[in-house]
Amino acid sequence: MLAYLSLYVFSSISLCFTIFLAKRNFAIGKYRNRVYIYIAVTTLILLALEFATILLETSSSPSLVILHRILNIIGFSLSPLVPFILLFFLKSSIKKSFYIGIAAIPLYINAIVCIASYETGWIFSVDAQNQYIRGNLFMLPTLVFAIYYLAVFKTLLSNNTEDEKRDRVIIATIYSLPIFAIIIQILFSKVLLIWGSVSISLLLYYIYVCDMQFTYDVQTGIKNRAAFQKEMEKHEKSNEAITILVFDINNLKEINDTFGHRVGDLIIFDAAMLIKEAFSKVGQTYRIGGDEFCVLCKETDIDLVEGLLAHTNDLLVNHNKNGQQRIWLSYGYATQDKNSSENIYALFSRADNAMYIHKAKLKGDVSKSNNI
Repeated sequence: MLAYLSLYVFSSISLCFTIFLAKRNFAIGKYRNRVYIYIAVTTLILLALEFATILLETSSSPSLVILHRILNIIGFSLSPLVPFILLFFLKSSIKKSFYIGIAAIPLYINAIVCIASYETGWIFSVDAQNQYIRGNLFMLPTLVFAIYYLAVFKTLLSNNTEDEKRDRVIIATIYSLPIFAIIIQILFSKVLLIWGSVSISLLLYYIYVCDMQFTYDVQTGIKNRAAFQKEMEKHEKSNEAITILVFDINNLKEINDTFGHRVGDLIIFDAAMLIKEAFSKVGQTYRIGGDEFCVLCKETDIDLVEGLLAHTNDLLVNHNKNGQQRIWLSYGYATQDKNSSENIYALFSRADNAMYIHKAKLKGDVSKSNNI
């Protein structure tokens, strides 16, 4: 009992600490931050319910039977909710109520069976002496939990195409802790580790996300100048073929002065997303200044680079036609073959100069800049 108490106290303190930090820090975005807090609070509730049922099992008082059953119903019903919410934390684009309703069907089935267990004993039963007994469908909540958790892992693999291999290993390790806890708990029914492991995973993930603030630009979500500098230094040692593309938002100061910095910030975000979309399959996009972006691309085929720049122009034209605040970009690029003797920073300087040449050509030519 003392060991479980220590585990629950430690886990609860960890969760409360991360909830407190999450309310102050929007490192992972407002939507995902809010979902993260929902996950942490749900886990706190499940920890409290699990410990309460452990305490109730120590008594044989018939007066506690109803409370014991109700707490077990709530606990078993809510247990798959954590990976369900986690799925939407990782895939924030799934917000339509239709898709949420479809995804929640296993959750509804589990809840109905759990509630019915009050009388049927399908998941569990509590006899007149307040003794807890597993039912024939006891594994259903765990199965539903596993289904959602597999979906979480699938989403992780598909969402993290930009993350370095080392980061994927870290994330996979963090999310694997509850899986090991489930396996141990299935093999040893008296051992209760799932919600303690989920608490530790949430704490570790939040620490990881906070660390990623030093790599990603909070405003746009793409990698920042520090990450760019690190990648440049890495390439300097490898001497691999590379293309550097530099982008700059035209007239941002005038836009800020005329429409306000809020509109300017939206333009910066939209520009980052457009560049990222155009080059996501061949390179990494970085924000290296207030209105300046850079793409490090391993492709050095000039036709391919020009084709991707044309695709960027098409994306900008479509964006500007939709009645949104217009974006104009200047750009330039420079390529370097494998084992070139040219310094990587000299290559960047060539790309940067090419961008300024392009900007000079666009100045005063409004009709041309509308297509860029």
